[in-house]
Amino acid sequence: MSQSSQKLEVGWTALWRIFIFIGFALLLYFARDAFAVLLVGVVLSLGVEPIVGFLSEKLKFGRILAIITVFVVSITVVGLFLYLVIPILIIEFSGFVGRLNEIIPTIPGIKFVLPSVQNVQSGLNQISTFLSTINFSITATFWSLITDIILVFSAVIVTLYLSVERHGAERMLEVILPGSYERSVMTVFKNYERKMRRWFATQLALSLFVGMAVFVGMFLIGVKYPILLGVIAGILEIVPLIGPIITGLIAFVVAASYSVSLAIYAVIFFVVIQQVENHILIPILVGKSMRVHPVIVLVSVLAGGEIAGFTGIILSVPVAVLVQEIFDYLAEKKSKRLELDFE
Repeated sequence: MSQSSQKLEVGWTALWRIFIFIGFALLLYFARDAFAVLLVGVVLSLGVEPIVGFLSEKLKFGRILAIITVFVVSITVVGLFLYLVIPILIIEFSGFVGRLNEIIPTIPGIKFVLPSVQNVQSGLNQISTFLSTINFSITATFWSLITDIILVFSAVIVTLYLSVERHGAERMLEVILPGSYERSVMTVFKNYERKMRRWFATQLALSLFVGMAVFVGMFLIGVKYPILLGVIAGILEIVPLIGPIITGLIAFVVAASYSVSLAIYAVIFFVVIQQVENHILIPILVGKSMRVHPVIVLVSVLAGGEIAGFTGIILSVPVAVLVQEIFDYLAEKKSKRLELDFE
């Protein structure tokens, strides 16, 4: 009797754990924007911490002044970039789209069928439907823009709050975590913190290098729109595995629209860039300790894109690093337990 009741009690405990896990997963999904803001704030605070620490400790700026300096300089650099480069990008993008409109109709198997209006009434109905759709799209776009602005502003505020105090993210976890989970979670987070700081600096360096290299390479080879391609390459460098492939395909299409030899040169250039990045830059900047299993990265990219769009794709690497840290911690804990059982 006691054995059966014990089995029933264990079964209910496991069942409740499953329910709690499902509930937590649903909470993560429905509140994904809030968790994304928190994750962005944590990652940015970890990324700027070395600079803030250098200014506050080495140059004696004071922590608040160091944080303000970092944010003002960052906003100024981004503003100057947008002011100087965006007009050129608009011109190049307009030319790029115009060139695509010339290329696409020449591809075999692609035809454009223009809609025909059979009578006045159907034409009026189509115009009415179109206008109502436009109105809805404008409203949806407006609210989407407002939501994105609020999320960006919230991420900046979270970053500021976490950066004001040294190890602010750790302090936050210590406050909200139960005592029974604190040691395990803090062990995982400290390893995650160390890797994310290195990833942030490495990703910034790689994006700048690849963007500049693509701009210079495309300009020297003679591919049109080198600035646009360089900016796309720098931005998509954030997206692991898929980003460089997309950039290479865009450059190939642009080059192939002018000549086959130019397209071959562009492909060779991107292959060389990838080899230099994968075999020279990444081992030097990242090292073996930062490597994340490609399957975890790919699953994180796909899941992030499905759940949160481009924001989810950008956050896929921080999530993948966190997942691998959890798996490594559980594996290490299991191996230690097995060693104790063996002894």
